[in-house]
Amino acid sequence: MREQDYKRLITVGDIHGQFDMLQELMGKIKPSQNDFFVFIGDYIDRGAKSREVIDYLIDFSQKYNAVFLKGNHEDMLLDLLGLDERAINGAYYERNGGEFTARSYGNADSTIEDLEKLIPEEHLQFIKNTKIFFETEHYFFSHGGVMPGIPFAEQKREVMLWIRYQFIHYPTGLDKIVVFGHSPQRKVLIENDKIGIDTGAGYFNKLSAIDLFTKEIFQVSYR
Repeated sequence: MREQDYKRLITVGDIHGQFDMLQELMGKIKPSQNDFFVFIGDYIDRGAKSREVIDYLIDFSQKYNAVFLKGNHEDMLLDLLGLDERAINGAYYERNGGEFTARSYGNADSTIEDLEKLIPEEHLQFIKNTKIFFETEHYFFSHGGVMPGIPFAEQKREVMLWIRYQFIHYPTGLDKIVVFGHSPQRKVLIENDKIGIDTGAGYFNKLSAIDLFTKEIFQVSYR
């Protein structure tokens, strides 16, 4: 992907099963073929409509230019289901909102133990195919962030999925702006070396996106 080939480079924050918010947000963005999208991960859990979110994103991927990053919630699910030997922390999946994903794919009585037979193969393949990081000329994207001072090529998988305070509160010392989600902010965080795009949709607050070229913010509130 070359930045100069697109009019907008839009990053979308953590969705967490908030399908209605996602639809409303895209109504504000009005995607076109002149845009390139980076979805920052955490598409599932906590909200009530994880299945609808994944359906939407699969359809979106067939219509627009987009990259989908893996979030720590997708990683926990893959570990729980034994679908990625590199994935970790599946034991914590249920206490992080996984039961809502089970109900989304099944019914009110479904549990995380049912997920293996409830999630369609197309959805599992989409989740498995999500990327740990993505980069352009000026930006480096990962769900959690990076370890400051460590070259991008040497960043560890678990760091890019899970890091929080060691990254957020210190200068990166790197030559690209790091765009991340994972750690909810009261508003979109824009600093010289990092941009944080998670504004708490998973906690029934706001879902945000940003055009990195102009810094225009698109945002919807839970209702």
